[in-house]
Amino acid sequence: MTEDLTDILPDLPRPDTARALVRAMLPAGERLPAADAERICATVAGYLDGRPGFRRLLASSLLWLESRSLFSHGKRFSRLKPDQQKVLLKNLSGTLISGHLLRALAAPFKAAWLLDDDTQQRVGSRPPVQVPKQIEAFRWQAQVSPARDMEEDMELEADVVVIGTGAGGAAAAYELASRGLAVVMIEEGEYYNRTHFSGNLPDAVSKLYRGLGATTALGNVTIPVPIGRSVGGTTTINSGTCLRTPDAVLTRWQKEFGLTELTTDNLDPFFASVEEVINVTPAEDKYVGEIGNVIADGARKIGLTKLHNLPRNAKGCDGQGLCQFGCPTDAKQSTNVSYVPRALDRGAFLFTGFRAEKLLHRQQQLEGVEATGKRDDGSIVRLTVRAPKVIVSMGSLLTPLFLKQNGVRNPHLGRHLTIHPAGVVNAIFPEREFANSQTIPQGFGVGDFAEQGLMFEGGTIPFAGHGLFSNLYGRDFVDFCERYQNTAYFGFMIRDTSEGRVRRGPHRDVPWISYQMNDQDFGLFLKGVETLARIYLAAGAHEVLIPGLNRLITVRNEQELVSFMARKHKPKDFLMSAYHPLGTARIAADASGGVCGPDHQVFGWNGLYVMDGSNVPTSLGANPQVTIMALAARAASKLADSLS
Repeated sequence: MTEDLTDILPDLPRPDTARALVRAMLPAGERLPAADAERICATVAGYLDGRPGFRRLLASSLLWLESRSLFSHGKRFSRLKPDQQKVLLKNLSGTLISGHLLRALAAPFKAAWLLDDDTQQRVGSRPPVQVPKQIEAFRWQAQVSPARDMEEDMELEADVVVIGTGAGGAAAAYELASRGLAVVMIEEGEYYNRTHFSGNLPDAVSKLYRGLGATTALGNVTIPVPIGRSVGGTTTINSGTCLRTPDAVLTRWQKEFGLTELTTDNLDPFFASVEEVINVTPAEDKYVGEIGNVIADGARKIGLTKLHNLPRNAKGCDGQGLCQFGCPTDAKQSTNVSYVPRALDRGAFLFTGFRAEKLLHRQQQLEGVEATGKRDDGSIVRLTVRAPKVIVSMGSLLTPLFLKQNGVRNPHLGRHLTIHPAGVVNAIFPEREFANSQTIPQGFGVGDFAEQGLMFEGGTIPFAGHGLFSNLYGRDFVDFCERYQNTAYFGFMIRDTSEGRVRRGPHRDVPWISYQMNDQDFGLFLKGVETLARIYLAAGAHEVLIPGLNRLITVRNEQELVSFMARKHKPKDFLMSAYHPLGTARIAADASGGVCGPDHQVFGWNGLYVMDGSNVPTSLGANPQVTIMALAARAASKLADSLS
């Protein structure tokens, strides 16, 4: 094994540094044995296979750890005594820069241990998913053409070409194809079905997440904003919650953006149609699980009353707990199993593995799209679709970049980004079993503060996420992992008034996202933390855990909570995430207010439309997929009327 590590990490001064790190970081706990360092290092070696950049990065990081130890203890880390190694890791984790470096270094080794079948079984996680070897074949599948299988460049004609198959693009394609129009869908990702959704997290992330989930907003707080890349887009990896646009938000759009037609009455038929297509029903109690009982109990005790099971697009859900990694039963009606097959069944065509590169146009009149893909042998194949109407549905982070690349100029393009910043607070209930890997990750909600812009929703994550989000090391980390099934997970999101911006980044998969959280939003975020902590304490929690990027705060009673909340806090002190980027090509009555008109056509262009989350004018305070689908279906219906 030493020789293997030497080959993989040639720049290390001592090839046993990785093993020393594993032994110090993953000792024996009460139920979990000490990690097998050889096995963990071999797994990490597999992660690095074929990724020379990551190999060099890990080698440099291990060299940093050796050097840091030499500076502080006079010895390299691999030569310290075990107790000294553990103390050093704990000290480094509490510092700003070294804490981040250590966290990055530890991540692959922690992941290898957390994802190990033996570790998973010992903490009571669900057994590996048994995926079917084959599933029923349908006629529409013949209309799916992967780039890897194409023998030569192709050129074809259509009435409309749709770029993207997420919530907006798929709903638009279905509406247009249902009206008898010739529709071509272009998707950069691949088409996957339930035979591919095995519950293997590294495999799912590499298949379904853009940039391995590395899209992140940077500013006065670091906020991951993961987005999807496959047929179905982000709907394939969301939690399935389905909420209509709040009436107050629609009223604001009418007043501030002149969108007078976007009334509740006008949108109701489209909401109803969306909910029928994706089978929206309330989550079942038995799959919401014990977390619903805990939150309901604590919420009532502090005077909250708007408690409910969340509506979801997962009729027949059996609580696999893998919503964010591809539903292995097809219960969740993401667009890859709802809108896209329906569009194909009505005559649309889908080309996968193709990246749209260029809009074809004469002056500002659209004439089609050029896209490129790769065959199995790595050679480039080109797809040209001639069409007078093009719908861009690449999502809020990529649509503005594509439009700018193709000559669209508008001062609002790429701006006004809202993301629904989300927080999580955990709690330990030693006497309760939460079955955290066998229940719906997001099945229960508390709506008492929804009008203020604060919505509480479930937020349970898989065991691997439980460990990877922790910045603990050594016995503290192992104890934390052993308590996974006794840990309550719940979260909240805010209807943000802060706005960010998206620009081209260092890689096409990783756009540059800037976002500064303002004081108003941070005040609302703090209210979310405090309220959720009070709910847990009222429900009898032994410990409430408030996670931050570099620390984990433990609160055991109301006095400690009051003391913690009285401190001076900054956004960067808390662990935040976001899943709902919106607004970067928003609709408005005229070009002074947005990028697209009420019909979703880009101002100043003929035949160029946008139908995705970037159209949503403001933050919603509600999970957006139903809003995006309804707006796209409405716009596509009007487009179909004009073409007919």
